[in-house]
Amino acid sequence: MSFARGGLFGQRELREVLNAEMAGLQKAVLGWNAEELLQTPEADVVDYLVEKHFLTCPQLDRDGIHQLPVSETTVKFQDIAGRTIQRQATVMTIAVPFRGESRIFFLRPSRHRLRQWTTEVKENELHIRWSGETGAHEAARRYFDEELDDIERHLGWALAQVTPHNEQLRDLSSSLVQKRRAKLLSDRNMEEALGFPVRRRESSPVYATAINRRKIISRPRPEAKGPFKPEPVLALDDYEEVLKVIGHIRDGLERIPATAAKLGEEDIRNQILIGLNATFEGQAAGEVFNGNGKTDILVREDGRNIFIAECKIWSGPKAITDALDEQLLRYLVWRDTKAAFLLFIKEGNPSEIIRKAAERIGEHPQCKRLLSSEENERHDFVFQSTNDSTREIRLAFIPFVLPGPTPRQ
Repeated sequence: MSFARGGLFGQRELREVLNAEMAGLQKAVLGWNAEELLQTPEADVVDYLVEKHFLTCPQLDRDGIHQLPVSETTVKFQDIAGRTIQRQATVMTIAVPFRGESRIFFLRPSRHRLRQWTTEVKENELHIRWSGETGAHEAARRYFDEELDDIERHLGWALAQVTPHNEQLRDLSSSLVQKRRAKLLSDRNMEEALGFPVRRRESSPVYATAINRRKIISRPRPEAKGPFKPEPVLALDDYEEVLKVIGHIRDGLERIPATAAKLGEEDIRNQILIGLNATFEGQAAGEVFNGNGKTDILVREDGRNIFIAECKIWSGPKAITDALDEQLLRYLVWRDTKAAFLLFIKEGNPSEIIRKAAERIGEHPQCKRLLSSEENERHDFVFQSTNDSTREIRLAFIPFVLPGPTPRQ
């Protein structure tokens, strides 16, 4: 296919396409099957939507430009007497590789200029053609340079519009998904509260039909396994309250180094349990059997685990991986979705140790992404459950910088 300013190129406004992408995003969320949307991790849905509606402006690879074989064409024109004259002209063509979506070449940015050109758009390269007299290589090179500059100017104007669109995709997707999930969850809880058995229509599909994609993307549409059943979930506010209590205890211990130096791992854990029990009315316990072992700290509410934490004294990066594989992730059962890893640093360079520990946690095979990071304070991660690939675990890494025991004189 070919394009030319004033011709095929720029026949549709770029603004219209961006608006259509946003409308398509909202339609996709509203049309997502309820069972899938409730059962699939929210972050996976958001990632899929962002990648699907993300536009990538082409970037020319000038270093990769190469010439195609020279050819000839017949040029017809009339002389002063009105006679038709034919002349053979030399045709030079260069191939310009690019990365990005080729459709951007055919869209008109808000800022643009009119100018005719003849350029053919292939799947991943442009073919720019010049015709003229044999030997006019300087004129040909000047023409190609002008065309390339003009194309890149157009792409720059397009990028100025596409960038804000891409930047707001994640926030908008997250907001739309959260609102619909909240509505669906409220509806399901209402079904449960009524007490009548719910009869599903046999014709209604368990999973939504896959949406036909208009472009190839690397991320597959996330799918849920089995029907969704409402269950109690620890609110993020409650989770943050637990972590807040732990943070206060950590800060208090760090301010009394003489006392903290005398405390071992179990003593520190007991200090944390005292603070948690004061806040959660005796629901916190230590060394409790859960899953495949005994977890250091467990908070229960109405007979259900709402928080699990594992404590460890720093002894090297390998200890981090061992604590995750052999303790924390093994202790978590299917319904546990909130956890913390408390690292007690008794010696060494605290900043360097915290950095190494956070890196080791982020490199774990079950770690999906880093949510947030505060230098030397707290790092939040999202892990994939070892028991269910559709279930996510929120893990807070909290370092304690405490002095070791004073050596005897």
